[in-house]
Amino acid sequence: MHDLSTTLVAVATPPGRGGVGCLRISGDRAVDIANRLFQPSGKRSPTSADRPCFGRFRGRDGRPLDHGYLVIFPARRSYTGELTAELWPHGSPAVLAELVEGAIAAGAQAAGPGELTYRALRNGRLDLARAEAVRDLVAARTLYQARVAFAQADGALSRRLGPLRESLEEWIARGEAAVEFVDESETHLPGGELQRAIEQAREVCSELLAGFRAGRVLREGARLVIVGRPNAGKSSLFNRLLSNERAIVTEIEGTTRDTLEEQLELDGIPVRLVDTAGLRSVRDPIESEGVRRAKQAREEADLVLLVFDGACPLQEVELKALRRAEQPPETERTVVVVNKCDLNGARTMPVPHPEVLRVSARTGEGLDELRAALRRLLVGNRPVEDPLITNSRHARALEQTEAALGRAAGASASGLSEELVLEDLREGMLHLGEITGEFTNEDLYDRIFSTFCIGK
Repeated sequence: MHDLSTTLVAVATPPGRGGVGCLRISGDRAVDIANRLFQPSGKRSPTSADRPCFGRFRGRDGRPLDHGYLVIFPARRSYTGELTAELWPHGSPAVLAELVEGAIAAGAQAAGPGELTYRALRNGRLDLARAEAVRDLVAARTLYQARVAFAQADGALSRRLGPLRESLEEWIARGEAAVEFVDESETHLPGGELQRAIEQAREVCSELLAGFRAGRVLREGARLVIVGRPNAGKSSLFNRLLSNERAIVTEIEGTTRDTLEEQLELDGIPVRLVDTAGLRSVRDPIESEGVRRAKQAREEADLVLLVFDGACPLQEVELKALRRAEQPPETERTVVVVNKCDLNGARTMPVPHPEVLRVSARTGEGLDELRAALRRLLVGNRPVEDPLITNSRHARALEQTEAALGRAAGASASGLSEELVLEDLREGMLHLGEITGEFTNEDLYDRIFSTFCIGK
C-alpha cells in the first residue's frame, strides 16, 4: 500500500451490471496507460482536463470493446492528489475486468482496499478523520447516516478539533521556551492563564465525548427490544412500527415463543427491532426458554419498549418492571408505552411512571409521537452540521487526550515544575493528533484502510 511511486488501477463502481461503469487510474503514468486503452472518435487524444472525450475502448488484443468517455483530472483537482484518468464504459463486469487487465498489462498495479484514499491522505487532500468519514459515507444505509458522514468528510470534526490543537501547540511552545530559558522570568507560564486554557480544552473533549453514544448508534445502528406481558399488543406494535405483518398476532397467550427480529429505519437511524415472548411465570420448557431469551434481549438492548395493556389493570410482574425502569441506567433506556388507547379506559389507566406514551397498535394513534421519542433518546436533536463522534477510535483518543489534560491541570494547580506540565500537554497533543493522522504509524493506516472497498 505504501509505494506511492506506482500507478494504480481499480474499478470505482459497485460489482454487478449497470448503465455506466468507472475505471480509475491514478499516478504519474495514468494518461499514458489510459490512452493505450482508448481510441478517441476525433483526431486528438486527450492529455488534459479540458472536457470528457468520447471514443472507443480497446481490449488487450487491440480490438474495440465498448464506447464511452475518457476524463483526465490534473493532480490539483483529482481525488487522490495525483494525475488521474477515469474511463467510463458501460457497466458490464466483463468489459470492466478486461480494461483492468489491459491497464495492468500496460504497467499499472491493481489497487487494494482503500489505497486510492490512502494516497489522497498522503498527498494532503484529506486527513485521517475525513478519510474514515469517506468510508462511512460509502457504507451509509440511510440518508441521515450519509449526511452525517458527509459533514465529517467535509471536515466538520477536523474544524472543531483545529482550535483545540492550535491552543495546545501554543502552550507547548510557550512551555518549551520556559524550560529552555529558565532564567528569563518573562518566559515562565502564567499559572492562572494556563489553568484556564487547559480547562477549556478539557471542556471541548467532554462535549465531543458526550455525543459518542448517539454517534455510535447512528453509525452502527441500535437494538430496540419490545417487552411486556402476553397479549399486551407487543407483536401488533412490532408489525405497526415495521408497517408489515411480520409477527403472528392471535388472542392466544404465548403466540410469540421466541425473539423475532427485523430491520427498521427510524427517521434515518438504522434500528434492529426485536419482538419477545411475554414476561410471565411458566412451566412449559419451550415457553420458559422464550421468557429467558426475552430477558436476555432486554439486557442487550440500547432501548427497551415496555408495553402495557391499557385494557387490563397492572399486574405484579408489570409493577416490578416499572420499578426497575425507575433505576439508573434503566431510566435512560426505557420507554413506557400503554397500548390499546383506542379502547375505553386505556387513555386514563393510571401508570406509576413520570413519562408514559399512549398508543394504539391497531389504529396507529400515537405512533408518530412514539417514533419521535425513540429517535430523540437514541441520537438527540442536534443538527447534522454539529460534529458528532461516531468512531470508537476517535472516542478512545479523545478520552486519552482528556485524561492527559486532567493530569496537566492537576500538575499546574499543584505548582509542579513546568517540565511535568509540558509532558502531559505533549501526551494530550499526541492522542489528539491520532484522530486526524498527524501522529500515527503505518500499522494503524493498514488496519484502517483495509476496511475500505476496492476502488476508493
